[in-house]
Amino acid sequence: MSVQILGPDAKPLAPHVRAAAKVQVARNRMMSSAAYQGASHDHPSFAKWQPRSWSGQAALSWSRTELVDRLNDVARNDGWGAAGTSRLVDNIVGSGWTLAARPNYASLNMTFEQADAVSDRIEALWRDYTQDVDKWCDAERTKTMAGILGLAARQRFGPEGEAIAVIVWHENSPLFQTGIHVIDPARCSNPSGRMDEEFLRDGVEIDGHGAPIGYHFRKSHPGEVYLGNQNLWQWDYVERSTEWGRPVVVHAFEQKRAGMTRGVSDWAPVMRSIKQSTDYEDFESQAAMLNAVMAAFIETPFDPEEFLDAMGTDVSTDGVAKLYGDMSAAQQAYYGAAPIDMPGVKINMLQPGEKATLTKPEHPNANFEAFVNAALRKVASAIGLTYEQLTMDWSNVNYSSARAALLEIWRGFTAKKGGFASQFMAPIYRAWLEEIFDKGMLDDVLPSNVVPFDRNPAAWCHADWIGPGRGWIDPLREAQAASERLNSHLTTMQQESAEQGRDWKMDAQQRAREKKYYEELGLDLTPATLVQQMSAQDDQSTDDAIEEEVNGKPSARRHKLGIPSIRRKAAA
Repeated sequence: MSVQILGPDAKPLAPHVRAAAKVQVARNRMMSSAAYQGASHDHPSFAKWQPRSWSGQAALSWSRTELVDRLNDVARNDGWGAAGTSRLVDNIVGSGWTLAARPNYASLNMTFEQADAVSDRIEALWRDYTQDVDKWCDAERTKTMAGILGLAARQRFGPEGEAIAVIVWHENSPLFQTGIHVIDPARCSNPSGRMDEEFLRDGVEIDGHGAPIGYHFRKSHPGEVYLGNQNLWQWDYVERSTEWGRPVVVHAFEQKRAGMTRGVSDWAPVMRSIKQSTDYEDFESQAAMLNAVMAAFIETPFDPEEFLDAMGTDVSTDGVAKLYGDMSAAQQAYYGAAPIDMPGVKINMLQPGEKATLTKPEHPNANFEAFVNAALRKVASAIGLTYEQLTMDWSNVNYSSARAALLEIWRGFTAKKGGFASQFMAPIYRAWLEEIFDKGMLDDVLPSNVVPFDRNPAAWCHADWIGPGRGWIDPLREAQAASERLNSHLTTMQQESAEQGRDWKMDAQQRAREKKYYEELGLDLTPATLVQQMSAQDDQSTDDAIEEEVNGKPSARRHKLGIPSIRRKAAA
């Protein structure tokens, strides 16, 4: 038996069409059994999984608005979402960053001592600028530089996934004219809702290499609704920098794929887990409330309508109501004549044959906590926190696990801080440095043959930014370890102080002041010996000693070679 396939004209298919169909069938068979199982189509898990091939920016441009709106809703209404962003900002920015100027003295034709003197002056002027009580560093004049940095970090590591600011010029500022205006990233968009073009990507003008050359900012936030708002459909174009190189627009984001001109939040991959865990929590809460409200049910052995019908009585609604009324009146009369009196107890009487059944509270579900904790661990891992940091639940943490988690997570914080500093803080610092050089504020400390700022701004902008301290889990032993590293020349005071969020120069100056003051009062400033060296006969390892001290867990007795001793039963 032969089968002949006809075309739409009811005639046999042409030979070339049949040949093309056979080629396509062979190709489909090859695709369904690919060399890599992850690219196959015959496995049930991959049969319907056919994602589109998006570029990094194209994927974001189509989804950015709805994605950011949902994440902002999470930040407003979900406690874990708000807490996660706050933890990141606290650990990366803290109460602000301290400048440690490091101009490259070798390329600026200075000695190390000359560069050190210039650095001290730059740092002093920077403190005047960033800690100004009148807040001229902020275009809105509501924040110091620490507040500007915190707001930008909240956008960069929160729902938006990027931070944008415009460096403005305050003509009426008394000392420094450089001001920072943090812009909501939602204002950066294509004018009048235009589609992306070859050199216009989601509000960013780019050149042939993909480098941004300017930004289009809507004059008003798209959600800013008030009477007479005419700025919703008006845009301003702002160049990335001036013709002589002074930064104007500061844009900080992590380019997760080549060609991206806008940032995407680290929270995006875990949105589904956040929504599911939040919904599950709501459903469990509602079920628990219903259990509490519906505490008991009354079970009756008869149907009132059948009872009335058997008695030949009216079975209407009024008849049922009259039956219950008569029974209740008779019951009240009976117990009124012979009351049951128990001090402090209220007794409710049921109708004949009825019994009360109490509901069994089964919510929250036994797996509720495990499900939510699993979702929170996924969220914490995606945004760069530990589960304990996100939830503030330290009940299952001991010294060893806390120490390991701190070391691991601190590397992530350091990387995030470094990237944010280079993209956001460095351009601001460069613009401010240009201003103080133009005003001659460093002329009295600059060597005569130094390279001017405009000839090598990159060398002048080298700097370290000292952020929040790493913290100590066991301050005593970690201070001893730092002292050992210093004595062995494996570290420096600058590095050790920076890890704790401090400036070693300012600490040294303060200690000198304290020493002088104590000497004037005739007091001894020599620190007392707080720690004795561990005895050589101590057969406990350092980790065991810490565990016992921190967690109160006794360590097992050990042989002098370190083998735990085991109690053995004597032979019978």
